[in-house]
Amino acid sequence: MGFIAERLRRQTSILTDLLTRRIRELAGKEGLTSCIKCGCGGSSGLAGLEPGEYTAVGIDGSMDYDELLEMLLFYVCASGFKCGFTVGKEISFHLEGVERDRRLATSASVPLWAEDLFHVAGASASSEEDPERVAERIPFALMTMAELTTALRAVEDEKVRLLLLDRPLSGTYGPLSRDLGLLLRRGESPLFGVETPYGPLTLLDLRIASVLGSGGGWVPKRRRYLPYAAIQRLLGSEGLRARQLFEELGIGEELGGDLVVRLERMHKEHGRALLVEDGLKGDEPYLELQRHVKDYWLRVREVAWRIVERVFYKSSGHPLMMDEGETWLTVIDLNSINAMLIQMLREEALKRGVIVVGIAKDTSSSDFIRAAMPYAKAKGLISGGERLPSFKHDRAFLTILSSVNPNAFRSPWRTLTYDACFTTLVEDRESRTLKAARRVVSMERQFVRGYFQLREFKGDSAVRSPTFLYDRFYNPMMDDRYTVELEVLDRGKPARIYPYWEGEFENPLDNTILLLLSKCDNPEVLEAMGHNQLLYLADKAVKAEVKLMKGLLRGVADLELGALARRQKIFTIARRFRDIRRETEGARERRAVEVEER
Repeated sequence: MGFIAERLRRQTSILTDLLTRRIRELAGKEGLTSCIKCGCGGSSGLAGLEPGEYTAVGIDGSMDYDELLEMLLFYVCASGFKCGFTVGKEISFHLEGVERDRRLATSASVPLWAEDLFHVAGASASSEEDPERVAERIPFALMTMAELTTALRAVEDEKVRLLLLDRPLSGTYGPLSRDLGLLLRRGESPLFGVETPYGPLTLLDLRIASVLGSGGGWVPKRRRYLPYAAIQRLLGSEGLRARQLFEELGIGEELGGDLVVRLERMHKEHGRALLVEDGLKGDEPYLELQRHVKDYWLRVREVAWRIVERVFYKSSGHPLMMDEGETWLTVIDLNSINAMLIQMLREEALKRGVIVVGIAKDTSSSDFIRAAMPYAKAKGLISGGERLPSFKHDRAFLTILSSVNPNAFRSPWRTLTYDACFTTLVEDRESRTLKAARRVVSMERQFVRGYFQLREFKGDSAVRSPTFLYDRFYNPMMDDRYTVELEVLDRGKPARIYPYWEGEFENPLDNTILLLLSKCDNPEVLEAMGHNQLLYLADKAVKAEVKLMKGLLRGVADLELGALARRQKIFTIARRFRDIRRETEGARERRAVEVEER
């Protein structure tokens, strides 16, 4: 044992020396601080906020699950805390008046037999995955739905102008969109065929919504997205001649011909339900969408709200069973709906002027170091002779950089903000350009990301609060002026993308967000210092609520299952063997103690 302890001491010493060298590398690196935006100014010129009284809301969720006999019980909840804030000569948050809004509470308890676990979780029954990790997918999808549902209800309040989520928006949407893509490739889901006032939901509806959302956002002209850019143009017209459509999209005849072929293929793949076929005849097609296609978003929204109501608000029936048989809503289906809820939240927030900020506390992202900083260097924002950091963890790098250079930038500060598509990019050392980290570059102009730090100690400015990631929705009114043209390698081939990039000119919207964040933390509570008081309280509340749910609802299920076991005489089937063995051994030990005492 002494040998192992000595070896561990030496190995720990090696790692300590490594970290010390990395820290020393960052001392005096003022050249790297050009990516930092210090301070947040006063309240003048706040983006989208006129003087007045407003409401801020913080939303968090929690989850847990319990094993009872051969049944799994999943518990999820989300809750919102709110407070008023005043915009005037100064920004002031009325944190002493923080209250839990009972209207912003969403919770559910979902039972599931263990034998249905792998199917509902979207995993193969022959999978070698850890059953516990498989089981966690279900409450995580439900918790995400609870938080997004609560957020959508919060933005309905006309006084709400700031909405804080304890999760990154872009980091949440990425996995959801992957599950949505899987559903579209499978082509099967109990969601398809659900009747709405605008007709039944179809695979085509979700396919269009997966890229266009509500239809008003940016769609790239890259080949992968070109059919959707064409559909977006056709949604706003009664039809266009092929050449007219090519002109509006800014593409040539060759690429346009390929586009027409792909639109016709999509039309056939979806039961000839996309285009008016009469216009496809002749030398130059006349491209017109069938009338029902234009209601795709209405159908998507309707079905999304129906699933939300089924899971959280319907009083009877199993929330994941679509009929009396064996048709289950799986995690793939739930996450596809969650992807649509994010699109709905973006639509409502931009329409109502609500600033939605997602905050990640423990992120291990590296996109700032591996993509944003190399691009900043290529654009001359970082000196060409400056060596980029060897760190592989954005949060650790920025925290150390601020601590070892305390006079170079004071808190509160934030990094320059950049497009979330940079998370899918990495520097190509050979060509000195950026390339897809995993073959494909994600769609740009959806989310904007950055890091921030709010506080430093008065007695020692090198001691600071944690560094966090924040992101927000891309806002065309504020962000279009910051877009750039960038050539990257996408699917191994050169492609042009047009992402958001703040660069050296500060975006008033991100300055506003930093100012708001700097006014609503609580330095008197260690966990809330440099973070956010509303999210801190929401976190405590939902954890306590899930614990309470678990204590109360387990007994309810236990009574129901016990009665079933007695009626059907299936005691050993309805109970796990290890539970029976544990209780039997415990009874035997208690009996032995009683005998000895006599």
